[in-house]
Amino acid sequence: MQTRSIRKLGVVIFLLAVFLGLGLTFAAIWSAFEGFSYFNTGAGYPSFGGLKCPILMTRSEKGMVTASFNNPAGQELDPYYEVAVSGPYSSHNFEGQLSLPAHTTKSIQWTVDAEDIDLGNFIFVDLQVLPVAGYSTREDTCGIMVLDIAGSSGGQLFNISLAVSLIGLLLGLGLWESTININIDRYINLRRALGIMVLLALLTGIMRLWAAGLIFSILAILLLVINLRLFIEGR
Repeated sequence: MQTRSIRKLGVVIFLLAVFLGLGLTFAAIWSAFEGFSYFNTGAGYPSFGGLKCPILMTRSEKGMVTASFNNPAGQELDPYYEVAVSGPYSSHNFEGQLSLPAHTTKSIQWTVDAEDIDLGNFIFVDLQVLPVAGYSTREDTCGIMVLDIAGSSGGQLFNISLAVSLIGLLLGLGLWESTININIDRYINLRRALGIMVLLALLTGIMRLWAAGLIFSILAILLLVINLRLFIEGR
């Protein structure tokens, strides 16, 4: 009886961690995809890669957006940039120029808040860096999901949820496997594969690789369905 209770507890913890991890991944890839679509003009500029936005925010807070400019060249560069931030009626823009000595990195920061929300619960940012010293125009976009939650910041919610998901995956799977004979369990690799797919989905989602995150999420959902069916059948 005790073994069965531990097994059920492990299954519950593991599955809750899976759902939480997929929820975080969904928020990350949804906002990243919406940000890409929001500013997509079909120009197809190379990626800038230095834009960093929070994944989650609440309506009551100000979020910090960071753009990091790297100069690997042996000469000073003076990149000129243009930034567009979403809004309920139209995006608002600002621009500037940096002086980057050789082999240095500089960052600029600005805040976004509830006044920048569009499409219901999102804030979108687009950064374009104009041609400089052999570099063509480069672009980067990001999206932020805004939650109607009071009492904490989006960053706190995300970090706590991420920690709970990761701990839950390890703890739940550990409890589950502690009640079985690993050497004769034919389905253990399916459970482990589910955990790995969730971790990969989380990683790619956090990195704003929404296409890869979507693929890993779909694979995780398929494995989740298989594992649920096996558990219901008592295997």
